[in-house]
Formats: sequence, structure tokens, C-alpha cells
Amino acid sequence: MKFFKTCPMFIAIVVSSIFITTVAVVFANTVYADYKEGYDPEKAPIMVLPIRGATEGVFPWNYVPEAEEPSPETPGSIDELLKQMQEDTVVEGPQEEPEEVVIEETVEEPEVDISAGDVSANDVELVEEKVYEPQEVTPEYFDDALFIGDSRTVGLSEYCQELDEHATFYAKVSLSIYTVMKKEFIKTPEGTIGVEEALSNQQFGKIYISLGLNEIGTGTDEYFVEHYMEVVNRIRELQPDAIIYIQGIMHVTERKSNSDKNFNNVNVDRRNAALSQLADNQNIFYIDMNEAVDDGNGNLDGSLSFDDIHLKASSYQLWYDYLRLHAIVKD
Repeated sequence: MKFFKTCPMFIAIVVSSIFITTVAVVFANTVYADYKEGYDPEKAPIMVLPIRGATEGVFPWNYVPEAEEPSPETPGSIDELLKQMQEDTVVEGPQEEPEEVVIEETVEEPEVDISAGDVSANDVELVEEKVYEPQEVTPEYFDDALFIGDSRTVGLSEYCQELDEHATFYAKVSLSIYTVMKKEFIKTPEGTIGVEEALSNQQFGKIYISLGLNEIGTGTDEYFVEHYMEVVNRIRELQPDAIIYIQGIMHVTERKSNSDKNFNNVNVDRRNAALSQLADNQNIFYIDMNEAVDDGNGNLDGSLSFDDIHLKASSYQLWYDYLRLHAIVKD
């Protein structure tokens, strides 16, 4: 007791540590969710989360919950969800039954005489969808490109000067497919706005989406794909002429994958397989940049990362090179 009376500073430190740790545990998945990316409990105590938040003015008492997401247990397979992408028109309000139309006369179609030379045989064949093959492009290809993503895309902007000089970036640390259309983080002369408003103000020729790692461990695969599909559909509505690239989720290193029950490459590969099904190869394309940074065994090459999750500054060039070599060019 004498020690505690003579060392009030020690008591204050202990009490403060307990309080901050309790706050971190209680609000880890709400107030401080954005600060969990890359957090490793083996390297730092959980109390670092509220400390990081405090440096940016984020406290439990000024937290405003986001709109409630649909239940992650939403029934239905990925195949059923993908069928929704085929519905190009949404009909709102009550619909009247169409009036019955009675056709009294039959108009015969004129016969086509191919031998007469009026048309060729190819003209009467079914029109096949054009096949687009990835090809190499110059940096100018990205002049009308937009990149939407999380901290990894932030790194692509910061460490690939050539790409940053040509493309536009809507990227934010800890951004997820659940929050990308809700958060206001894009700075403009008039103030900070959200992605939806920004896409309404400017049209792009290509839009690259790189999201998914922060969502690992949240909800089912169907829940994740459903939200991803909703975001892609909304972007198509706002940017009808843009080529949309869905980028596969980048792997983590073998060490991280083997030690984390959520952030591992088995989960990443499963979700990437689901994301690849969202591509129609006409307006929406799936590209997997893991081909540029993997170690040959399906893991992020450890020599390219400083924390088993993010690339080193010099390694982002590999990602950029891959994008230049795998571009879709439409006539």
C-alpha cells in the first residue's frame, strides 16, 4: 500500500491501460474497424487501435453507426446471385397485366436468296460476341482510368509515379466493398464527397476495382459476392461506357497464410473464384495480378512485402507492369 501511495503515476498508467484496452475490445469491430487492417496481436497490444483512432480524432462517443447491412446468412447460392446481373432493367411500382393482342393476319418474311448475291452466308449466321484478348498498352491508356481500392491501391498510387500521373485514384486505407459507396473520402475543392457523387460528376473510360481483403472473415462468400455485385451494377449505371476491371484479391505471404485463420490464401482463392464469375468479358473483365507477385506456390512472395500483407514500395512496379500488359482495348 505504501508503494501505491508514493507512486500515483504507476496507478494512473495501470488504470489507463486497462481502460484503453477495454475500449479497444468493445469497439474493435465498430469504431476502430478501419484500424484493424494489418494489425497483428502478436506484435502489438490491442490498445493500439484506440490510440491510432485518437490521433485522427476518432473516439467512441462520436461514432455514428453505418446503415445496417443485409444479414450475412442471406439464403441463395452464388449462381443464384449472379443471375441478378442479367437483369438490365429494374421495374418499380405495381405492374398491370399486358392486354392480350390478337394477331389476325400472318405476314410472311421474304425469302433470302443467298445464291443471287444479295447477301452472303455470313449475314444470316448468328452474330457471335467479340472476344477481347488482353494486350500491352502505353501509359496514356490510363488517362481516363479510375482506380478504386483499399490501402494496397493507396500504395499503387503513392509508389507508381507514372501511373499516378495518368490515372485517377479513389482509394482509402481499410476501405471495403461494404463501405465503398457510403464513405465520403474523396477530396474536392468544394469539400469531401463519396464515390457515387464523384462518379456522377465525371465519366471514365476504365474503372479498376481492388477490394476484398478487409472483408475476409466477415459474412459468407455469398454475402460478399452479393455486395460486390451491387457495387459493380451501380458503377455500371453511373458509368455505362466504362470498361470495368475486377481485380483479384492479392494474396498474403505463406507465413501469414499459415498463421491466420481468416487472412489466408485458401479464403482469398475461394473468393477470387467467385469474383471471376462476375465478369461477362464484354464490359466487365476479371484480372488476377497475383500472377505478378506470387512465389510460385500461390502465396505473395515474401521478399516483395514488408508486413506479409502489403507490397514494398519498389514492388508496386510489378503490379503496374502487369496492368499495362493485360489491358482491354476496344475499337
